[in-house]
Amino acid sequence: MRNIPEIKLYGEKGCMKTHYYQLLLNKIGLPYKFLDVIENEDYAAELRSLYTTNKLNFPTITIGSKKLRNPYKDELLKWMHKLIPSMLEIQHDKKNKKYTLNINGEEALVEYVIKKKDKMYLVHSEVPYNLRGKGIGKELVLKTFEKLTEEGYKAVAVCSYIKAVKNRDPNWSTIIE
Repeated sequence: MRNIPEIKLYGEKGCMKTHYYQLLLNKIGLPYKFLDVIENEDYAAELRSLYTTNKLNFPTITIGSKKLRNPYKDELLKWMHKLIPSMLEIQHDKKNKKYTLNINGEEALVEYVIKKKDKMYLVHSEVPYNLRGKGIGKELVLKTFEKLTEEGYKAVAVCSYIKAVKNRDPNWSTIIE
């Protein structure tokens, strides 16, 4: 996965909820730091500094600057999808000629047209307004490149943003015109 913000799990090794989050993060396969706030006073002080009450509220998970206090699994996954777009699965909607990333019910997309039998013209990319500036557009385009390559297509970047992403990575020059 690309562009993963630092993930920290503040907890205590004997805490069942802390153990639950360790299992969940391990299952997802994301790298994280486990900070035992009972064993290490520096970790406890770091956790206390996250709260205005200065309490030792654990388990707490931070994803970059986002703080989640004892979140439900769905809430944790929602924030991971928003903050770590590389963990999202790209979908190819051949009927509507687009590649999509679903981010918590919102759709980022790359639209294309096919000219000649196996050449895609990538004509438009779009990320919902409230999700812009989080790296989702770049991840969308890179995942589109990976998926269309896997499917055996060659492509032409027509959209200026898609061209810009392609031009930043010389590995795509043999596949994307």
